[in-house]
Amino acid sequence: MAQDIIDLIDVKTGLNALYMLYCTALLPLCVIGIAYFYAGLTQRRSSLTMFALPVWLVPFVFLDYFIWSYSLCYSSSSNRFIGNLDFTVLRNVRDNALLMYNTSRGDILVINHFLFNSLFKIICVGLTFPGCIAERGRILPMLVFLFFWSCMIYNPVTYWFWNANGWLSVNLDRLPVLDFAGGNCIHVVSGFTCLAYSYILGPRNPKLLYNYRNINTGYIVIGTFLVACGWIGFIGGCDYKFSEYSIYIFVNTILCACVSGIVWTAIDYYFSLIPLEGTELDDSLNEAKLSAIASHTSLAPQISQTGVLLNQHLHESKSNFVMRRKVSMISFSSGVMAGLVVITPAGGFVSSPTELWKSIVFGFVGAIIGNFSTRLKYFFRIDDALDIFAIHGVAGIVGSLMTGIFANDLYSSRGGWVKGHWIQLGYQALGCVVVSSYTFIMSCVFLYIIDLIPGLHLRIDKDFNKRIREQAEREKQQGNNNELESQLSPQDATRVDSTSEMSYLEKVELSGTDSYEFNGEYLMDFIEFIKIIRPQDYEGEEEGDDQFKNYNAIDNNIHGYGHDFELHSPDNQHLVKRE
Repeated sequence: MAQDIIDLIDVKTGLNALYMLYCTALLPLCVIGIAYFYAGLTQRRSSLTMFALPVWLVPFVFLDYFIWSYSLCYSSSSNRFIGNLDFTVLRNVRDNALLMYNTSRGDILVINHFLFNSLFKIICVGLTFPGCIAERGRILPMLVFLFFWSCMIYNPVTYWFWNANGWLSVNLDRLPVLDFAGGNCIHVVSGFTCLAYSYILGPRNPKLLYNYRNINTGYIVIGTFLVACGWIGFIGGCDYKFSEYSIYIFVNTILCACVSGIVWTAIDYYFSLIPLEGTELDDSLNEAKLSAIASHTSLAPQISQTGVLLNQHLHESKSNFVMRRKVSMISFSSGVMAGLVVITPAGGFVSSPTELWKSIVFGFVGAIIGNFSTRLKYFFRIDDALDIFAIHGVAGIVGSLMTGIFANDLYSSRGGWVKGHWIQLGYQALGCVVVSSYTFIMSCVFLYIIDLIPGLHLRIDKDFNKRIREQAEREKQQGNNNELESQLSPQDATRVDSTSEMSYLEKVELSGTDSYEFNGEYLMDFIEFIKIIRPQDYEGEEEGDDQFKNYNAIDNNIHGYGHDFELHSPDNQHLVKRE
């Protein structure tokens, strides 16, 4: 039987099938890369949750896709918004193993098409759901939301763009929105889902942000590299065949990621708000940093305009007392991720031997807008912990709009502005507005309803937002004109009354999602040693240095979740001075 099938496959179909299998085989690298990336960004108490969820959700999503999601996305239907159930459990391939799925880009074996696009959905879920519950959300209600999100958000949006009958598809040619590999279907959906989830959850408890330290920057670098390798197959496979443009799609993807990584790093380097060596330290900055340490009430995180924790620069080692601009591998990794996102909707529409310069423009513009959009969460007062909205939502919109400008006339496209097709930019803007609005509104509705169901509260500490509002109301009644902070950014959340006794659920949330969801299993389990910091431990520094005098003003009994060390007075006889 197998030999008969091989004999029936012509050379062209066989080569295309092998090419699609190659691209599909690269996609799992994205899944494990996302797991490493998110785990490295979070603190030790929640890193296993971030690492496990992209992998743990794979069987749920794959079974969902096999049972009915593939059919809802790609079966032919009389309407323009959602498919029917003709392809459920892949019954369309039972009688014909070589059944082809016809697209404007080429014909592909149905089984290849199913497997490739199932991993697309798995990657979208991996990008979205670990990050949206970072450090405060519960998994069970997230799974309930995932079911409705899959049925009512991901599947319809995919149908709109990539099904021949979809109302925004290029094949229907009524409102043709160009989306080669998922700028809208994957990234805009992911970014605005996380924005809605973060909005409903509320900000993280400020006690989680004291001396915030991600668990492992090396994980972030490894994850970025794996995602970049997998992304070649992610975009290249959307050609659905091996063609003369496939290699150029690969090259464009790498070029855009490299440019975006460099530009993003340069922006963060320039706006690090740390003076260069040899220049005078700004007094206001110094006072802001030292005030966080000298306070007896709490070590509240002081956040700069760029979102950097100022008190981090007086943390842990002598080198951090050298005031100068610094390069960040987290910045570089974020830039590479943004570059991969911004080139996704363009893909083959900007890939040819004479168009390699376009990927450089995409990477440059995407890095600038994506970097500055990370500040939007402070403007909107929505605590998007891992900046998924900026890196995926905003960068996906930027890539889609730039596709309307730079697209060529390949793959059934009429081109963009460079080809004189001016209205294409309007189509792209329409697609972005529709997808972002639909995703955000529907997500908020589902999340709000789920949160009301007994036992399905979204957040571990379900009363946190209520306490925030009550605290703000008390301050207002006492004559404090602070605005109601139902949605606080992390730096504003320090208004929570630190003298009140913590509730049980607050203690559980502060202990971390790993403890709550995974029975105390951790990604990195280690013993934390106490560090004794005193002025005389630093050679070359005078005891009378004003900067070190501030440490003597610190209360010796400061305690709090999130501290990486405690400070002790010299009269603690059981402690030995570090040599």
